[in-house]
Amino acid sequence: MSKKQIQTNSRKVPRKKRRRISPFLVILCFILSIASLALVGYLVFQLFQLDMFPLTLLIPVVSVVILLTLMIILFANFKCRRKVSKVFMTLLLAALTTGYGFGNYYVYGLTNLFNEVTNLTDKIAHRINVYALNGSGIEDIEDLDGQTVGLVLSLNEEGIQRCLNDLESQDISIETNEYYTLSDLLYGFYNGQVDSIILDETYENDIHEMGGDYTNFGVATQSIYQTVYYTERSTSQDESLNRVSSIVTDPFTVLISGNDSYGSLNENSRSDVNMLVTINPTTHTVLMTSLPRDLYVSITCPSGVQACPEDSLNKLTHTGQYGVEATDETIENLLGITVNYTVRVNFSSLVNLVDAVDGIDVYVEEGLEVDTFYANGTEGVKEGWNHLEGERALAYARERYAYVDGDAQRVKNQQQVLEALINKIASPSMLLNFGDFIDALGGAFETNMPADQIRSFIRYEFAMMPEWKFENFTISGSVSTEFCTIQGDYASVMIPYVEYLDAATEKIQAVLDGESSESIEEPSTDPYQLTLWDFSEYSDTGDVYGGSASIYGQDPYALYGDTTYGY
Repeated sequence: MSKKQIQTNSRKVPRKKRRRISPFLVILCFILSIASLALVGYLVFQLFQLDMFPLTLLIPVVSVVILLTLMIILFANFKCRRKVSKVFMTLLLAALTTGYGFGNYYVYGLTNLFNEVTNLTDKIAHRINVYALNGSGIEDIEDLDGQTVGLVLSLNEEGIQRCLNDLESQDISIETNEYYTLSDLLYGFYNGQVDSIILDETYENDIHEMGGDYTNFGVATQSIYQTVYYTERSTSQDESLNRVSSIVTDPFTVLISGNDSYGSLNENSRSDVNMLVTINPTTHTVLMTSLPRDLYVSITCPSGVQACPEDSLNKLTHTGQYGVEATDETIENLLGITVNYTVRVNFSSLVNLVDAVDGIDVYVEEGLEVDTFYANGTEGVKEGWNHLEGERALAYARERYAYVDGDAQRVKNQQQVLEALINKIASPSMLLNFGDFIDALGGAFETNMPADQIRSFIRYEFAMMPEWKFENFTISGSVSTEFCTIQGDYASVMIPYVEYLDAATEKIQAVLDGESSESIEEPSTDPYQLTLWDFSEYSDTGDVYGGSASIYGQDPYALYGDTTYGY
């Protein structure tokens, strides 16, 4: 080999220069490492402070997260020598920092949520409206001057008087025409006897259900003036009243009261859904006992609630106008049971919660198909499985006109919706929708169950993952037309069968005692073998206005027709 060849072969091959990592990238990686470490530390602190997850689950998960975070930080800052790997690890740290930031946000929101739903508002809002017919020429408060205004003082005398005083303070001179019943008031309003009416806003849904021309009351009229005032909320449900020591060991009963309104929960409204949920955490049994909204009952008034007609006969739904406490105490007296906790929701609650879990699935039996829901005009349901989003789930839970059994079928639908929602919340898919679900829970409901009890039940669910057995029962009765003091009028009601009231009480007690409610014999479905509840011992409300519900001294059915009294 020549000398020239040897020199050529021995020549060193130059190595590629390693690209220098920019100081900016190094500093950014360090800052993200500090931020990530701080956020994961605060997240762990919040999770332990929240006290919602069992330690057997929380400690391993937290340990793995902290270990992985430390490994990533060490590798990103001390082991990455190449620019590409440094960029990748910096992006990974940015993702971790963002994730921990969102985690802290949701855990903080969850902590506030418990405080929000368990701290019941101490004020209740009341809204009194002055309604005028569209096209009547009365568009604002000044147009009321010199006009005739109809009112029914028994439908919230305090609120109506406040509204009259407000009008007087603004130099609006009106002539009032007082009626005795809601039906009489509307008849005079629609037939030109008065130019406008003053009415508590809570009666709008009553009017809607009266049928005929009144169905479109909200469209045919407009509110030209509103008086809003606040009253103290009843404090009859003391913090220690009826509570169990631990809801993960002791059986308990919860009243779910669903208001027929949207928006805020700081207003009283009719209790359209009345469901007792009896839970035995030892036997993993859940009994849902539904009470139809039209059930004819004697009202039990909470202490401190003014104008509540104690021991008078009304629909159960109207007890909600005096607060969930009135509904609670009325049901307790009717069935002779103890309600340990109450949960109050409204239309907005159900829509938001169902949407937050990406809808629920319900099974519709043959013959129960609905083309279009009467409640809100949305698409109905077909035979078999149906996936319902929020508005359709609400319509399904409210529908009664499409069914032969009416209100009886509606309460079955409500039980079905609640069970489907509970199953969806307990499913693994909730992990993907957890953030939306927490957002939807805010303002969705209120309860007198302490926050620590709720957290303990969630810990129990995570730790035990029990397979709950759902059982159902619905109180039944006979449809009748009776006088209701709250409306000062006759209305279509359901007089309960004594056998169904007794069965409800016994089934609830069976679950509390660790047995199945199915161990209690079902009442007969033959009305001839059943006994109607005797309400004669209560107030003779039919004589309130001299034995007639009409100020005209006529039979109300002869005056208006049957459809007027369908609310």
